[in-house]
Amino acid sequence: SQPTDATRTTILANKAPLRSYNTAIMAPRRKAVDPPQVLSASYLEGAKNKNDLLKRLKNITEQLSDEDVEPHSPHYPGLSSLATSLVSVNDDDDTAYIYLNHKDKDVRLHSVLACMELFYIYAPEPPWNEDEIIEIFQQMIRQLGNLATCIPNDASVSNQVHQYEAYFRILEQLSEVKIGVVLVDLVRTEQAPHALETLCELIKTILTCVHVDHPPEVGQHAESAVAACVEEFEGNIPNAVLDELLMPVGSGPVTYVIDPKSKENPPAQIQQTNPSYLVAAKVLRKTEDKISSPIANLLNGIFSGDPKTLESTSLSAEDSTESPPSSGKKKKKGGKDTSSPTLNFTKDVGAGDVYSIAYELHRITPMILTTVIGTVASDLTNTDVDKRWQATKLLGRLFAARTSDIAMRFRPCFRDWLRRSYDPEGAIREMMIRSLTNFLSSQYNQTDLCSDVSEALSVIIKLDKITEIRVYAIHQVCELAHSATSDDAVSGEANRRKTHPISAVSAELLNAVGSRVSSKFKTERKDAITGLAKIYYKHYVSTKLQHVQEGGENVDIDEILDVLSTKENVDTALEEKFSWIPQKVFESVFFTDKQDPDLRSRIFQIVDDIMLGTVKKEGAMLSPTSRAVGLAMILQTLQTKDSANKWMCTLFSHRSNLQRSLASYLDARSKAKECESGSAEAFTADADAMEKLEKMAALCAPPLATGKNSADEGDLETVLRKLHAAKDKHIFRILSTIATPTHSPSARLRALDELPKRTKSLGNATSSWVRSMARRCAMGSFINSESIDTCIILSQECFEAGDCEAASHFLRCVKIATSIFPALGGTKEGFKQLAEFFDLCRTTVMTSAMKKDMEKFGIVTIISDILAKAASSRTGKKEKDTDSVDTLRKQLHRTCTREGTPEQARNAVYAIAAMMNPRSKPITDLSVRARKEINEFEPILKALVNPSRLSIPDDDANPKTKDRIISVLTAITAIAECA
Repeated sequence: SQPTDATRTTILANKAPLRSYNTAIMAPRRKAVDPPQVLSASYLEGAKNKNDLLKRLKNITEQLSDEDVEPHSPHYPGLSSLATSLVSVNDDDDTAYIYLNHKDKDVRLHSVLACMELFYIYAPEPPWNEDEIIEIFQQMIRQLGNLATCIPNDASVSNQVHQYEAYFRILEQLSEVKIGVVLVDLVRTEQAPHALETLCELIKTILTCVHVDHPPEVGQHAESAVAACVEEFEGNIPNAVLDELLMPVGSGPVTYVIDPKSKENPPAQIQQTNPSYLVAAKVLRKTEDKISSPIANLLNGIFSGDPKTLESTSLSAEDSTESPPSSGKKKKKGGKDTSSPTLNFTKDVGAGDVYSIAYELHRITPMILTTVIGTVASDLTNTDVDKRWQATKLLGRLFAARTSDIAMRFRPCFRDWLRRSYDPEGAIREMMIRSLTNFLSSQYNQTDLCSDVSEALSVIIKLDKITEIRVYAIHQVCELAHSATSDDAVSGEANRRKTHPISAVSAELLNAVGSRVSSKFKTERKDAITGLAKIYYKHYVSTKLQHVQEGGENVDIDEILDVLSTKENVDTALEEKFSWIPQKVFESVFFTDKQDPDLRSRIFQIVDDIMLGTVKKEGAMLSPTSRAVGLAMILQTLQTKDSANKWMCTLFSHRSNLQRSLASYLDARSKAKECESGSAEAFTADADAMEKLEKMAALCAPPLATGKNSADEGDLETVLRKLHAAKDKHIFRILSTIATPTHSPSARLRALDELPKRTKSLGNATSSWVRSMARRCAMGSFINSESIDTCIILSQECFEAGDCEAASHFLRCVKIATSIFPALGGTKEGFKQLAEFFDLCRTTVMTSAMKKDMEKFGIVTIISDILAKAASSRTGKKEKDTDSVDTLRKQLHRTCTREGTPEQARNAVYAIAAMMNPRSKPITDLSVRARKEINEFEPILKALVNPSRLSIPDDDANPKTKDRIISVLTAITAIAECA
């Protein structure tokens, strides 16, 4: 075979001494052996046995590595015969090469090594014909393939180092001498029928022989060897060669391999760097100028379905990472839409499919895709659903790639791709949802494009005909928002962790999710409100309360005032994006237990454990101060929302009624147990207890039928009967701890933890129902005794700081809580603090501006209303701190008879009536009750019915004098009602 001038020039240019790479394989020449005698056919053919043959081959390879060896030299007359002998065949079979196909693997290896040295010596004219060259390369490929499993530092395999060095020598020769161009020349001149096939196999072997544990020089030599073959082509490069280069690229930068330490069956897989991908990527970058056009032509031919291209390539025109939807199935008229199957995700990426290759090329050599993008985009309107689906997916991946600017460079294609959001095929719309959210998470800096993407997503959420697709879109958007970082962290944590800021999710998108809260589909509205609540806590509550939480219980009052301020430092964008979510949460209470018991239970869970965090065994997510400020902040946003306020009160009234009903049942059951067993009295008491249990059950969600063996296990009557007959007394003791609103967070945790365990023996349905009932009954993080006590303290601190508006926000929290749960304002510390605050408001000398603010925000009126409701819950308690109670009574008397407004006077009378507290058991004797009332009300009545107070003021009197007669009459009326 006579190489061309180009081949000869390439090989001669790269013929260089390689002695530095042969230190392990090539031992120093032994003086006892004469080189000319060794480098001859007679020396090789004189071997007596296999071991002698192997020894002679090693000597030949060693001598061939001498720099002084030259072809056609009189000093080495046997060199030509040696080259001929190495490729000699059996006399009986002219295809059976004696040495290259020897049955001993070491003989085959060293025969190849000797041939590699002869390639080097005879360059640029190999001393063999085309068939012999092909045979040498085929055996060379077999030997080089062993390098992939040969690790130099693997001590578990004997002789591993020497084997590695031998295989590495083959790769080194291919790289430095560029022997592979001999095959390229045979391909270009079409002198050998199997040259192209052998070249492709060589490139494939070189790319795959690199192991992740190999030294760096292995990858470097592999890159150089393959690049030499590619650069040798002039003009067109065969598609078969491009296939071998692109297949490792399609497999991606990481691959999954079996974990050698795994003891599972089947073994677990671990993620590992793909060295073949890295080598192929370097080759593509190195030869980009020569290879770009051939690759682009190949991809365009495959995408456009060119028959000639498809026939000449082994790359698949189908996306193998996911199964495209079948376009053959049609929806029957009136039947369910089955065009939106759940798409299957796989870890492995199809190495041989053109879609994966095109995606990876954007990371390596994006300019190759310049003409390809338009070809792919043309399939967006293809009538073949599978083609349309594959094109939509690929463009979505390319547009959303973090390192990609393809969406900006190909705006028309991007707009065409966005229109697939309205594709008639459900699976394509589902694919678009995933692609659109990925785009927002990676390309959030492209505000114009993100605006278009948000609009497309919003339309899907609001108007898509398939419920499952809308729900999927809601999940994706909520996950996108919840996984985002705050905008302040974009330059730091977000870039380091490759996350996206919350600004990537527009207010338009969140409002679209909020519009589905009123959906007629249960799953859709439940998932929408749950996702919004989680987003609200992470990106609004946590952000607003950050400094309050960091300050702990000793936080500066200015930090709290900043949170509640509506005048300064208000983030308008933050408020518009998130502040409406609590309104949606409470308006969802509109759906009753009959309509959607799951949603009602979910709302309880959202309010208790999400909106202001939750309390766990490890501790609370927010401090008591932060929760109190958060409660005031939420109620402040609801202040003008009458509907949301009404439904919020409805929700907590539901809990209050359930607590009273549970306490009534537990009391009735306890009395029934005290009766003599089997007596008529016992039956009557038991029936009364059961009746109260049924009334309590009407306030709970119906039980779920979870039993497999019992058909009626989920029946409410069966569940109630099992619970009522339970012998474990501790179940009812635990229930009694959450039957009052003043229980601690630890009592709630204990109930939710222990009740399912103790009721497990009663059946799954009963256990589940009891847990659901306990969750509805127990006080969560939103409103509880701890947060209300903290609100009372903070309101007084705000008042003392001169901010009556902030004080009114905290007092409003207390007022709403005590209107539903009076006991929350009647705790020992809370009531004492209220009394002190009331006295402070009545006795403190303040400026005229402060007085105006106090009247504007109704501080005294709110406190008096709270006292009137909270005092009733203290009936029957003995007061140890009589001084504060006496001071409160004096101030209440003063409010009734002097400065109080009509509403304040009425509240003061109600509070006085509730505070009349005998130190014995509840009063049963009316005469005793009458004497107590006379002692309390007689001084007030004498002051009220004074003629000067009951006189009708003149028209010229000031407004305060005119209002005083109304206050007097209101107080007298309140006394009449209470007496």
